[in-house]
Amino acid sequence: MNPATIADNVGDNVGDIAGMGSDLFGSFAESTSAALAIGATALDFYGTNDGAPLLYPLHITAFGLIGCYLTTFFATDFMVVDANSKIESTLKA
Repeated sequence: MNPATIADNVGDNVGDIAGMGSDLFGSFAESTSAALAIGATALDFYGTNDGAPLLYPLHITAFGLIGCYLTTFFATDFMVVDANSKIESTLKA
């Protein structure tokens, strides 16, 4: 095997994963912005000044981020895979 070919393939895979991550973040940010725009329209439509339609998308985003952090912490610290036999059971948990 040619080391340059291997390095090229690894670089391609890293770039693909980074691209998917940025696409997910972009979709997340765009959907939050769209929900805020709809909430701002609701403020005008209902004539309310309490800001509740704007807080709902922000709360959903905040709880989603907290859930992601907790899930990541749980997955990396409590579900440690230290043997090949534990891989399947850890992924299915």
